[in-house]
Amino acid sequence: MDFFDILPLLGLLSYLIPIVLVSWFLITFIKIQKERNSILRDISLKLESNKSD
Repeated sequence: MDFFDILPLLGLLSYLIPIVLVSWFLITFIKIQKERNSILRDISLKLESNKSD
């Protein structure tokens, strides 16, 4: 196997790796935001229930 046989594979990886990393970042970011919204919703409901008491 020669070095020049690997070059097309390296070119393909240079496109795939950024796509995978961006996708992973977006999925992780969305999960964190959903968790944050859930926590804020719980806090809001507790504040509203304390306010009505």
